[in-house]
Amino acid sequence: MTFTQLRTFLAVVQLGSVRAAAEHLVVSQPAVSGAVASLERELGVDLIERDGRGLRVTAAGQSFAAAAKAGLDLLDHGVRVAKSVEDPPRGTVRIAAIATAAEQVLLPLLAAFRREQPGAGVTVSVGNRTSVWDALRDLDADLVLAGRPPSSLAAVVLGRARNTLVVVGDPMRPKPRSRRDAVAGLAEATWLLREEGSGTREATDGLLAQLGIDPPQMILGSNGAVEQAVVAGFGVALISLDAVAARLASGALVRVECPHTPIDRPWHLVASSDVALSPTAALAARSILEAADGFTPTAHGRRLLADRLGARG
Repeated sequence: MTFTQLRTFLAVVQLGSVRAAAEHLVVSQPAVSGAVASLERELGVDLIERDGRGLRVTAAGQSFAAAAKAGLDLLDHGVRVAKSVEDPPRGTVRIAAIATAAEQVLLPLLAAFRREQPGAGVTVSVGNRTSVWDALRDLDADLVLAGRPPSSLAAVVLGRARNTLVVVGDPMRPKPRSRRDAVAGLAEATWLLREEGSGTREATDGLLAQLGIDPPQMILGSNGAVEQAVVAGFGVALISLDAVAARLASGALVRVECPHTPIDRPWHLVASSDVALSPTAALAARSILEAADGFTPTAHGRRLLADRLGARG
C-alpha cells in the first residue's frame, strides 16, 4: 500500500463520497475508486460499501481509517521534526489555544518569538477546551495553551501562568446586603455561558453546582460575545479577570459578589509526551516562557526544552 492510497481512502471516509474526495484531491473519480479497491484487495476486507445512492464505511474500514490516520499523522510529525532539526530557526510551530488564552496571553508573547526567529513559521488555531486537546492528541498541534490538560492525555506541562476567574455584571446591578441575598440574586440572574466543551463553561457549571442554584442561562459562542452581553445588561458571567480588566477599570463592568470566587484556573503551556517536540517548537516554548512575567516553567519543562535545544541553549 502507498501513502497516496491511504490519504485517498481517508479523504473518502472524511468527506463521505468518492466524488467529494476526488474534488478535494484534484484527481479523477476512477482514480479514487481504484485506490480504495487496491487497499481492499491487499487487506482482504471491504472498507466501504454501497448504501443506497451513497457509501457506508464498514466496521473494518472505520478501524483501518483510525489506524491509517494515526500513522500518517505520526509520519507527518516526523517530517516536520526532521526539517526542524536541520534548521530550527526556519521550521514551523503549530500552537492551539483556547480563545481567552489566545487573545489575552499568547499573541503578545508570540510577537517576541517572531522578533527572535523571523524565519520561523507560526500557525495558531483557536478553539474550545475539547478541540485544543484533541489537536494535541491528533498531532495537529505542537503546543497547547489552555487550562489543565485532561488526565487521559499523554502530555507534559512546560509551564504555568496565573489565570483568575471572577463573576462580572453591569454597573446597574444592585449590591447584595448579605451572602444569602447574593446567592438569591445570582439564582435569579441570567448566566451567560460558553458552549459545551469550553473550559469556562466547565468552571461555571461547577460554580453553579457549588452554589446549589439553577438560574436562567444564555449560551453564546465566544468570550467576546459573553463580555458584550454582560455590558449590555443581559446578565452575569464567570470570566477571566485578564479578559475584562479594561472594562472593570473603566466602570463598564463590575465584579459581582459571589461565594466560592475568585477561582484560580492557571494557564498551562503543554506539549505531547507521546512524540518528540521539534526544536522549532522548543524555541517557541522557551520564548513564551521567558517573555511572560507570570509564567513559571516546570522542572520537567526545563529539562525537556534543554534536551531539545541542546547546544543552542
